[in-house]
Order: sequence, then C-alpha cells, then structure tokens
Amino acid sequence: MTSEPQTDNVFMKLQYYQTKDHYTNNPEMATHRDFVSCQDSYSYLNYVHTGASENVSSDYEQYIANKEKSFGAFNQDGLLNDEQKLDLRHQLQTTQSVIWDMIISFREDFGDEYCRDYEQAYKFLKKELPKFFNRAGLYGDNIVWYAGLHENTENKHIHISFFEKEPLYFDNGGKLKYHSGTISKDLLIATKFTFEKALTKPTAQILKARKDMLYSYNALMSRTDMARKLKRFLLNLYTILPKDGRHSYDSENMLRVKKDVDGVTEFILTKNTQTRETYWEFENALKKFEEWKDERNYKEGSNYKKDLFRRLGNITINTAIELGKLHEELEKLDIKTAQYKAYKKAMRQREWDKLLDLLEYYAKCDEMEIKNFIYRQKQSEAYAKQQEYYRIQADREKEEYRRKYSEIEL
Repeated sequence: MTSEPQTDNVFMKLQYYQTKDHYTNNPEMATHRDFVSCQDSYSYLNYVHTGASENVSSDYEQYIANKEKSFGAFNQDGLLNDEQKLDLRHQLQTTQSVIWDMIISFREDFGDEYCRDYEQAYKFLKKELPKFFNRAGLYGDNIVWYAGLHENTENKHIHISFFEKEPLYFDNGGKLKYHSGTISKDLLIATKFTFEKALTKPTAQILKARKDMLYSYNALMSRTDMARKLKRFLLNLYTILPKDGRHSYDSENMLRVKKDVDGVTEFILTKNTQTRETYWEFENALKKFEEWKDERNYKEGSNYKKDLFRRLGNITINTAIELGKLHEELEKLDIKTAQYKAYKKAMRQREWDKLLDLLEYYAKCDEMEIKNFIYRQKQSEAYAKQQEYYRIQADREKEEYRRKYSEIEL
C-alpha cells in the first residue's frame, strides 16, 4: 500500500511466490512464501480474514500496512466458515503451485461509492475474477482464490490470494507443470480499467442507486414524519379508493386513483430530505442506462421506474386499506372509562405498527426488484451483443462481396 494519495480510481499490485525450494539463496522471499502458504501460526489467511497485523514479521508488515479492519475472508461461495478456512489452510500448505497475492485499492471517494462493503466486493469479484484468470491463461475452473475487503483511514482495498489446483502446462519434455507465475504488465493495466468499468457501468450504478433509495425509503423515515404526513396521506388515500372490486395497482377500477397512489410514493421519495438524494441518484442512473442502450441502438422501452412505483404502490394501497379500517374502528369507540382509554391507546399503537410494517414490506421488495432488473438487463445485453454480431457479419459479407466484385472487374 502506498503512503501517497491515490489519484487513480483503481490501483492494482500483483506479486507471486514460487515454492520455497526456489529461494534457497533468498531468505526474504522464502519468508514471504511461508507467510502466504500458512506455514506459521499467523499467516496471510489470518490477516485477510481479520485485518489485524499483529505478529507479522517487520519486513512484511510494511507491505501490508497496519491499523486495518477486515470484513472477513470470502471466496466465490461467500464468507468462509471455520471448517472452510482449515481446509483452505491445508491446501495452501501443501500446494506446489505458485501463490499469487493481489491488491486492488480504490481511491477514497471511489471506494466509498462503489466498493464500500462486503456485499459489493463479493459480487464484483465473483463476476470479474474468473474473467481475469481466463485472460491471464490461468483457466478459472482450475483456480482456488480467497479475498478480504479491508478499510483504513485512506483507501478501501481488497486483498486476494490465489493458486492453481493442478498442473495443466507442458514443459519441453512433455511433463505437466504449474504456471510460471508471470502475468504481463499490459494485461494488469488493461484489467485495472476493466475493473473500474465493471464497477461504474450503468447496470452497477442503477442497482446501487435503487438499493440505496429503497433502503432510505424503508429505514430513515422518523415516527414524527410518519405521524404528521404519511398517516394523513394514507388515510386520505383510503377515502378515495373504490369500495368494490380489486385494489391492485394495475386493476382497471384503480385507474382514477393511480395518480394519487403515485403521489404518496413520490411525496416520500422527493419531499423527505432523507430520501431525496438517493431518489435523484436512481433517476440519474436510469438516464445513464438509457444512454448505454442508445449507443447500441437498442430501442426497447425501459419500465424500471414504472415497476418501482407499481411495487411500492401495491404495498401503499394495502397499508392504506388496513390503516383506514383500523382508524374507522377506533373512531367508533365511545371512550369514557379508563379501560376503554387503554384500549384506544392500544389501537393507536396498532396504527403505528401498520406504518412501520409498510417500511418493512418495502425492504422485502428490494431483493425481488434487483433480481427482476438483473434478469431484464441480461436480456438487454444479450440482445445488444446479438445485434452487434449480426452487424459485424453483415459488414464482413459486404466487404467480401466488394472484394470479389473488384477482382472480376480487374
């Protein structure tokens, strides 16, 4: 890790260590190999998992820095449990493969935005690391890797260690061997920009903005705001809902009140200072996504905002109905005794519970929203790639036809 301010959004450093017998005349490198291959009680696996640099030899401590905190070691299947860590430790101790050690560091504001927690780091590496391995000629299915996201006062960064399961390369004598360890500098430079693009492309931004928005929508509204504004809007909505038929957001008898439902949703998103910023981020992400489609001549309409309002709108309607019925029952009570006053107090608490349930229901919608978006986005990208392939093929056929026609004329 460098002590100078990081100017690039993404910084990469890669080292590799041969087996210990390669370093008979280099004790320092032998020590590094022992550390990454878990030969001592405190190892690189411990460090990646905990972020603590205690008991690290002084020559290596300067490299990994200190005062760090880890979100926990993980691989392609998620966070490692104790049994998995023991198995991984044994593999590291016995492998004859080169062991690579890679750091991906982010400029402070960039890391806070695009790789701020374990979930973002895990999804990013699970998708992008196999591509990197294959580009480096390492065959992703033959690689064992683990990683940990660390944070300190400057730059969030990910430590990644990986090695080959089996030797897949032939030497001049036809004997199988492990990869030499060398990965070209040009590939690393290209990968740095590939990683940055993967973190900032419209699909990643729209997912992040949508999740941020829904989190704020669910978790940040105070009880006072709900009492003064949300409750009043929901009760007003209840009074204008159709008395008969379905109350689904898209049902025909709801057409005349759909704008009122959207009004409640948009009020929470745009007028509340706690949700306004994330809502605009969502809008901006949608705009960037539309630009992404236009660049590829993919003209199918986008319904992400409509889908969001529909999902939230259905829950708003159901909550308005439950809250309205409860309020009507409460208003019918003729409160004269202490017992009835206590009952009315309990009824008002139930009203509060309904409002809090509204926010919890929105949180449950979050996962489905993201899954639906990912599915649609994959369809969009697949279609765009297919159209690009057809266009290239057509251009090749036209060029071949022109070439043949020119030869005939000559």
